[in-house]
Amino acid sequence: MAQIIEELNRRQLRVARPDSFDISRPDTELRRLTDNGSVLQLSKGFYALIPEGRRGPDAGWIPTIEGAALGMAAALYGSDSVALIGPSAARAHRCYPRALGTGYVTAPARLRPRQSAVGNIRFVTREFNKMDTVRVETDLGPGWATSPEQTALDLCRNRPDWRISESARNEMLQMLAARIDWELIGEIAEQTRGLKTLGRLRSKLDTETP
Repeated sequence: MAQIIEELNRRQLRVARPDSFDISRPDTELRRLTDNGSVLQLSKGFYALIPEGRRGPDAGWIPTIEGAALGMAAALYGSDSVALIGPSAARAHRCYPRALGTGYVTAPARLRPRQSAVGNIRFVTREFNKMDTVRVETDLGPGWATSPEQTALDLCRNRPDWRISESARNEMLQMLAARIDWELIGEIAEQTRGLKTLGRLRSKLDTETP
């Protein structure tokens, strides 16, 4: 069991799948660790390390859905190939105060949504190197999220289907606006064929060109 704890501690995002461990019968050991409150089964085949001070069979600790989404995607593809996106990126930038029931994260291949212990995880197929990303911290470790500029543009698009209310989307955009570099967002929009989207964003924010 100690080997599993050590391996999870070494990971940038402390989530792994059973086949990540070079031991016999990892599923059996993970069940034991789950029962004693050292790891949490996030979803079928995904396990997260519970912070040391919160461990125990009755601790009841769960991560944020943003940490879970990023950790699960990283367990599949590596932490430097995935990023929080859309509403989850807005949350990572502290540009929306309320918890969400769905987590959005990119993946290099198409994946179906997964139900987790903290909500539904939706994977958005997107190449990592075609996004503008920045480092963020989650309760399961550091990773990537789309920049405030990229996030605002993404939220103004109708695809993927952001399952949030229009008022929540507008609130995110208003909070992101205070952090946007308008020169940078113009460059991103031009590179991603998003100039019309940028126009919609400006219209929503009623913001004049600086």
